Amino acid sequence: MERFFTPVCLLGLLSACTAQIPTPLPTKPEIDSSSNRPHLSRSRADESHPSELRYGRYTRVSTEPTTEQRNLLAQIVDVSIPSNLNPSVQEAMHYVLQRSGYSLCPAAEPVKILFTRPLPAAHYRLGPISLRNALQVLAGPAWQLTIDEVSRSVCFERQKNDAAVVRLAHSVPHQPEARP
Repeated sequence: MERFFTPVCLLGLLSACTAQIPTPLPTKPEIDSSSNRPHLSRSRADESHPSELRYGRYTRVSTEPTTEQRNLLAQIVDVSIPSNLNPSVQEAMHYVLQRSGYSLCPAAEPVKILFTRPLPAAHYRLGPISLRNALQVLAGPAWQLTIDEVSRSVCFERQKNDAAVVRLAHSVPHQPEARP
């Protein structure tokens, strides 16, 4: 057994000493995966579909704009108004519209009624919700949200009919009168 073991060990040692041929490093930076930052490259298949790119080594990404990028009012917002503030509805709307790409229209006389009201406690935290729905919630059912896409302004006007006010009156449960 000892005679057989010695030549096998000697053969193992000799094979470990053989010269290894180094693998060449990639020369094209777009296929170099050792970089920490992702890279964008197009393959031949992507040239027929320019709306899709290879991102990194195994991931394909779309270059088409998202729904939120096409329709800014569809973007999802998560708003928390600081509780130490005591904002009006108008101030809360300004806060929600920050970095949205839209601004609030100047307050016309009928809208001043809405804008000067204090913000209800239930509206200090909104979301995740679309920007359009957040603004409509802040305004309430008596007000109609209107958009000026040219100037990217958000405006409000009273509902044409008072069905919203009537609907709210009917949704409040009737409380019996207190008896003496």
